[in-house]
Amino acid sequence: MRVSAFIGAATALSGIVFAGALAAQEVTLRIAVVTPTEHPHSVSAREFARLVEELSGGEVAVTVSDNGALGSNPELLAAVQAGIIDFTISTPGVMAEYAPVTGILELPYVFASMDHMMAVTRGEIGAGIAGTYEAETGIAILGYMGGAQRNMITTEATINSIDDLSGLRMRTWEWDVMLNWWDSLGALGSVVSFPEVYTALQTGVVDGAENEFSTFTTARWAEVAQNVSLTQHSITVRPLVGNAASLAELSDEHRAAVMEAAAQAADFDVALEQQLDQENMARLESDYGVVFTTPDRTAMIAASATVIEQFAADEGLEDLAAAIAAAAN
Repeated sequence: MRVSAFIGAATALSGIVFAGALAAQEVTLRIAVVTPTEHPHSVSAREFARLVEELSGGEVAVTVSDNGALGSNPELLAAVQAGIIDFTISTPGVMAEYAPVTGILELPYVFASMDHMMAVTRGEIGAGIAGTYEAETGIAILGYMGGAQRNMITTEATINSIDDLSGLRMRTWEWDVMLNWWDSLGALGSVVSFPEVYTALQTGVVDGAENEFSTFTTARWAEVAQNVSLTQHSITVRPLVGNAASLAELSDEHRAAVMEAAAQAADFDVALEQQLDQENMARLESDYGVVFTTPDRTAMIAASATVIEQFAADEGLEDLAAAIAAAAN
């Protein structure tokens, strides 16, 4: 089944389950995400809601808000910590503002392959990161979504090597480490909030950005930037997080349903994002006229290794960095 058809079927099924279970619901929880409705994170948030209702026998409902309706990624994470909303799908870099342990998962070229990312997030390392983060922040990591490949998109420049990044204004988010990364590549990092990136590309405020193919299509960045460089600098990790205190207030049965739903939704998202990577790469070429280049990544990887080492040293995470590197073998 094509992913687009599957998304439609999953959405329709979610509505049926929601309607059928409404009368029996005892608890209503909320998840909010920043991504557009058709983005895999939004689709997976709805799948999480469907699974919670199914696994709780209709006793727990989860309402879903997407498209940044309730705020930016930092605002949604703050709302989860405060207990204003129950769940969000966040990014390790934004989460690192509260406790640095997640930040290493966001760093470019930290994962050698998809298998490497899955070994880290589904094993003892991922569990250890979750335990540390909850203890320091009160925010529980319920599962690790992600799996999409991140590449660079530009309006005019063609990136064939690190030299072509010199002086380019490249969009990033609110995290000093990513600003340092762009600096290590010779580019100028420019902080632009997610909903404003399209306009920033269109008006020349930035020369480019980096993200997943799904974002290039669903957020329509490819309408105003037709050059994609296959830097493959990141395999994404997107934690599904919740307010630990709110989870503790649930009954054992309801909490177990939420945790199992989170684990299943995380695997659902990883599979969905990998399929969408393939579909959206083809769509970028056929529908948007995007031109792909495959750059020499040698110098980019070397520069990124230095950023990883410096981040680990600054935050006392040398052992974690070493364990993640060893998991690639």
